[in-house]
Amino acid sequence: MTTLVATAVLAGGAVATAPTASAVGASKCNVDWSNVTFDVLQKAALRTGPGTKYSSKGTLSKGTKFYYLCEYTKGSTTWIYGKVSSGAHKGTKGWAYGKKIGLLK
Repeated sequence: MTTLVATAVLAGGAVATAPTASAVGASKCNVDWSNVTFDVLQKAALRTGPGTKYSSKGTLSKGTKFYYLCEYTKGSTTWIYGKVSSGAHKGTKGWAYGKKIGLLK
């Protein structure tokens, strides 16, 4: 967990505090650590669940701020549940693919 937080900070995230994932209804989350705000690295779909089978709530543009709440990781795939902090979908909660929002490179 410490390595993941350090990686997040090095990737441009800022550590902050917020309610746990269970408090926001993210029942699919299986990893929960300190909250971080990321800049979206490339255009990414904001989805209703962690995977491409879930419907899209919209598209996050590069540079959009995305506030991390928790994640769902299975194998080498990570989906992030969070809240959009800037841009067209500001205030919307949803899921985004980890590699597109700066969690993993």
